[in-house]
Amino acid sequence: MRARVVALALLLMSAAVSSATDQAWLLGRWEMTHDPDGGPKDWLEFATDGRVTSTKPGGQRVTGRYLASESEVQMNFKVGTLSVIVTLAADADKHHLYAKSARTGNTAVYEKRP
Repeated sequence: MRARVVALALLLMSAAVSSATDQAWLLGRWEMTHDPDGGPKDWLEFATDGRVTSTKPGGQRVTGRYLASESEVQMNFKVGTLSVIVTLAADADKHHLYAKSARTGNTAVYEKRP
């Protein structure tokens, strides 16, 4: 029984390391470079601990949590008592994230920054 528990723990730890490695492409700062709806530019910063911060030009910051896969990122921000969920699609080379507006259908673009 103990061997099974140890084996399961090792499997879960390797999955967590693999997951963190798989998400390495996302970590760091992303800048909105295009918004056909004319929204204010913002920056997203993804941290290794699953936190994301959105920063507006005036310095206003909102923090939340994210989950990423190979093709998309789902962010969950708490605004007052509301939970705002935003999903961004990643392109194949993982250099751009796309945010499609539910209101207009237009797509804003984020680019990875150094």
